[in-house]
Amino acid sequence: MAVLRRVALGLVLAASAAVLLLAALELWNYRQWAYLPLHEPGLNEDDRGRILQDRMDLLSNRVGDMEKLVLILLGTSGLYAIVFVLSSYVSATSLSRQADQTVNQIQNQIGLAMGDLRELQERTEQSLKDMLAAAGPPAAPAIGAAPLNHSQQLAEIAARVAQWLNQVLGEESKQALLRDENSAAHLEAVAGPDLGAQLPALYLDFARIYAQSDAARSQFYLDRALRLAPPKSALASEVHYELACRWAASHQFPQAIEELTEAFQHQFLALEERLASDIDEGGQLSLLASTPPFDKAVNDLLLNISIGMG
Repeated sequence: MAVLRRVALGLVLAASAAVLLLAALELWNYRQWAYLPLHEPGLNEDDRGRILQDRMDLLSNRVGDMEKLVLILLGTSGLYAIVFVLSSYVSATSLSRQADQTVNQIQNQIGLAMGDLRELQERTEQSLKDMLAAAGPPAAPAIGAAPLNHSQQLAEIAARVAQWLNQVLGEESKQALLRDENSAAHLEAVAGPDLGAQLPALYLDFARIYAQSDAARSQFYLDRALRLAPPKSALASEVHYELACRWAASHQFPQAIEELTEAFQHQFLALEERLASDIDEGGQLSLLASTPPFDKAVNDLLLNISIGMG
């Protein structure tokens, strides 16, 4: 169809060139015949009539030639238009057919891939069943103990982390800390509810270690510790107190007062002693305690603590 369209285009161009050539010839002939003298001296009426008749015949022939040229040009143009429309339709149909074939091939490939995936899944499930059957039933954990000594593992991690508090860690200690963080996350995933307050206490230590070097990581561990700590416990109050110190350090005093109030919802002597030290000059809460109007909130909190102790 593309060849036929090129042939039709060639015919149209050839006809157009022929029309231009013939138009130039007719114009040249017209310039030679258009001004034949009718009033030349010595011509009688018969000669003038014959010249006029010749001119009329010439003009009639030219009109006929022009009609033929126009018909030829219109015919070739119509042929080209028909060929162009047909070729466009055939091309669009061919492209649509190719697109449908491509879509069908993709769907077939997806179907084969899904079949292979289901087969792989079935094999994996069967392998897991075989492994579980070969391993036998799991041993029952001792009464009151976390399964698989998770509590003991967490205690060992907490002991190591406690040694790093308030210290500058070297590269080896940092690597060991990262390993302990991964181990704690794993223990939370497999035995979180069985670990009690051990896990939030460890997260609180992680937060304290990262307090100076990585504020975002420290905040993450404080949020995790608060979420896991038993409500209304000394540990929860301690986490609230640490959050208050973080907010005060970043000059977000309203949040610091809110966390500090939560920390002292219950009386805990260790926090009361720490608050008395932290509000002094150079303490973590000294700026909060000296900034109006938050200084009044700190004083009210101290007054409530003194009344509670009394």
